[in-house]
Amino acid sequence: MTLFGLVRHGQTDFNLQNLFQGSSDIPLNDTGIAQAHAAFDRSPAVDWDVVITSPLRRAEQTGRIIGEDHGIPFGGTEPRLVEIDWGAAEGQPVEEMEARYPGRSFPGREDHQAVADRGYDALEDLETRYPGQKVLAGRARHPDPLPALGHHRAPAPSIPNATLSLIELEDTTWRVRMIAGEQVDHAVEVPTRAQNPRFIVDKARLAPHTTAGAMGAVTTAPIPGGNA
Repeated sequence: MTLFGLVRHGQTDFNLQNLFQGSSDIPLNDTGIAQAHAAFDRSPAVDWDVVITSPLRRAEQTGRIIGEDHGIPFGGTEPRLVEIDWGAAEGQPVEEMEARYPGRSFPGREDHQAVADRGYDALEDLETRYPGQKVLAGRARHPDPLPALGHHRAPAPSIPNATLSLIELEDTTWRVRMIAGEQVDHAVEVPTRAQNPRFIVDKARLAPHTTAGAMGAVTTAPIPGGNA
């Protein structure tokens, strides 16, 4: 079983101004740097083996700061952890663009399902590279309350900057242990890693994808409900 700690980046000026910044490469501001230094102040003690981040500056900065503060080696970047490309909305005011394009149907926007799928692929590959280890994964957008990196509903509530979520991956079972510092217990099993998509991105929740002859999800305790 590999434990993943998913950390949302610290604050940026785009966050402060409420602008879409998905794939935009925006650095941390002074508040974001301070948040990264304080990210583990109230987190459970975990002996992390490695930090892997999105190549976006705000994610890599956050991961490197945490790694340096806590003696965790930096293992490089993973392009599939990059946030969704919001297309025409990048760098634009959130309220204005949402009013202009209902359902966040921005021209040139990356497909939500494709973003989620590459996130699952990334974590599964990291699990293969670091079996049985504890991997801190820094990403621009924080994860949804369901497994892996599916916080791509439209619209979706944000999760606080520089907060930690914990997800365990063993074989084909994903188990969420913490969301932004709040302990939960929710498990989802998929029939095989070969199926794609693993989970369907839905407005209400992420549901395991089923195919003819495939079993559905196995779930435990319900997940509480909830700009990049």
